[in-house]
Amino acid sequence: MAYTFWHSGILIGESELAPDPNEARHLAGVFSPTAYGLEIVPRLTGFFSAAHQLKMNLEDNGLSADEMDREALEHVFDTTPAGRKIIDIGRALSGVEMRAPDGKRMEFSSIGFSDLTELRSLLRDMEPDSAHDLDDLPPDAPRYIVSATLHDGSSPRDEDTFPRPPEPRWPLDN
Repeated sequence: MAYTFWHSGILIGESELAPDPNEARHLAGVFSPTAYGLEIVPRLTGFFSAAHQLKMNLEDNGLSADEMDREALEHVFDTTPAGRKIIDIGRALSGVEMRAPDGKRMEFSSIGFSDLTELRSLLRDMEPDSAHDLDDLPPDAPRYIVSATLHDGSSPRDEDTFPRPPEPRWPLDN
């Protein structure tokens, strides 16, 4: 059964998450968005591209995040498109909730949604003359993935059980 993902109380998709053999608390899988999920997924994805753009912006201006004070970093995040994108992704992710297949809420310490077409484009920008595994994906490959790291000792909480939504019933005649 699938884990479900919700944003501000609205179902955005599901995933058959698989455990990471190297990290017990880490789960990842193909993300299958709902119609609403397709609307919001652009606000949940793009972190790697935005972080790369922000890094390039700093380097182009002779700056290093490691050497900047908090106020200067906040200014960069507030005034650059890449910084604003990162802030927006964080805000959108703060509204995401993850539920186990039985409907119980799962607490996570981190979560990320990735668009493989965006990652492919980023890799081409970063290393234009290199071949990458993402270049070999078939056209019908899944587009989105989700990755979550659960809180230490996290398990579904009984008091947070939500009923699994019913399967949609589509009319037989269109």
